[in-house]
Amino acid sequence: MKKYIGLSIIALGMGLTSCNDFLDKLPDNRTEANTVEKVQKLLVAAYPTHDHMAFTEYASDNVDDMGANNPYTDRFLDQVYSWMDVTETDNQDPESYWMDLYQCIETANVALEGIESMGGATTTTLKEMEAEALLCRAYAHFMLVNVFAMHYNANDPDAIGVSYVTASEKELNPQYERETVHENYKHIAEDLEAALPYVGDSYYDVPKYHFNKLAAYAFATRFYLYYEKYDKVIEYANKVLGTNPKTMIRNNQHIASLSRDPDVVSQYYINATQSDNLLMLTSYSKQGVLCGPYYTGKRYSHNAYIGTNEDISAIAAMWRGTYASYLAQVARYSGTNLNVWLRWTVPALFEYTDPVAQIGYYHAVYSAFTADEVLTNRAEAYALLKQYDKAYDDLTTWVQNTVTVNFQNFVVTKDVVENYVGAMAYSYDDETGMASTLKKHLHPKFTIDEEGSEQENLIQLILAVRRYETLHIGLRWFDIKRWGIEIPRRTMDGSGNPLKITDWLKVDDVRRAIQIPQKVREAGYTPNPRPDSSDDTDGALIPDNFLIKD
Repeated sequence: MKKYIGLSIIALGMGLTSCNDFLDKLPDNRTEANTVEKVQKLLVAAYPTHDHMAFTEYASDNVDDMGANNPYTDRFLDQVYSWMDVTETDNQDPESYWMDLYQCIETANVALEGIESMGGATTTTLKEMEAEALLCRAYAHFMLVNVFAMHYNANDPDAIGVSYVTASEKELNPQYERETVHENYKHIAEDLEAALPYVGDSYYDVPKYHFNKLAAYAFATRFYLYYEKYDKVIEYANKVLGTNPKTMIRNNQHIASLSRDPDVVSQYYINATQSDNLLMLTSYSKQGVLCGPYYTGKRYSHNAYIGTNEDISAIAAMWRGTYASYLAQVARYSGTNLNVWLRWTVPALFEYTDPVAQIGYYHAVYSAFTADEVLTNRAEAYALLKQYDKAYDDLTTWVQNTVTVNFQNFVVTKDVVENYVGAMAYSYDDETGMASTLKKHLHPKFTIDEEGSEQENLIQLILAVRRYETLHIGLRWFDIKRWGIEIPRRTMDGSGNPLKITDWLKVDDVRRAIQIPQKVREAGYTPNPRPDSSDDTDGALIPDNFLIKD
């Protein structure tokens, strides 16, 4: 099951030299981390400069295929949307993200060894630096295993994960084995728990671009939610949110006062002075273009049908509102080859490398962790521990902070959720598989109460709220994986309604694990399994009744 590969080719080789040149000698141009100042500068490079947002967002149920007549696509998006193994080169592709994360791990390991060479973390500053390095290493591995492996399953200790690297490379082409997901999670927990007591903000120039205290706790809430350790989710969420969560989550009242300009609104979303933004990251990314207003149309979109039936207006119906009842107004665009509902949360920033030739790169700045996500993590943990009143309180906090003045006295209660979510049909329960609602069948690998129960209704609402909060930044994909949500690939007709289903991602479909990058597989790394078209159990086949309106 386990293969080996020299991750030096993957991590250090990116952007340094050609593969053939790299094999000639081991480059050693790293900063020698033997002073506090050098370690501090080194750790700046321990954060990813590529992201998963495009390939996980377009793999999720947040987009539909608007039809072959829509010309606004490319081969990369076609592959991602279709759950194909990505072969196209793009700054936002899985290979770029894989290589970048392993480079972050190498950098963190060099920093840790540098601290050790100075006699260990004997001062407050060195302890905080050691904590930052451990957090960067844990976060990079956490994202790798959650992107490139199946989701953590407590009952499957043999599921294959990724390589967990804890030492810098000192030889050409060292060999690493691919661990299990369980082993990955164990190592992440060890790094995280070793860091949390010492993480601090004292030596950061701009704390929000580093693992500051609140960002570290926010990371812990997401990790332990995925790890099914719900008491710890609550423990660390409380450290983030304090006694008055309203002071920590996004200031939607201010967003409502801004001009209806995508640049103005999106720049506010990434403002590092805002309390809800806990860790800011920058990346070579067109996500502000792909999921923003800077285009003339696109084939795969978060369209009016999804916005009306599955998330934005579907959630608002709970308080008897519509898309217009959100303080942060939804941008709706329609026209020829254009059908999209957007939230302006990711700016499109262009850096010119040659202003005369008008050549350069798109960048994105985004919040990797927000207090708003932490609030939904805590609500879900409360729901799973059956502390329902506390979960209702967190949802009430979210609603009252999100809606316009006419709805700000709305309170989420058991009766509200039962009468709203409980009375709702499940998506795809009709004979054609086309009907959509906020609610989808859940198939987690852990046990929850039966469908229609108080617990299940509450979880459905929490997942919908998180879907809204994380729209366009790719986190919905991880909820789909961990909750076993089955989703179709729908082609829409000219009026924006479902025409036919062309594929179906079932609960155990192996395509839920993004394929290991092609260059890495070619170097000998074990690939993730892929469906056999002759085998129904692999999830590649579509029930006959889901193919309609040819």
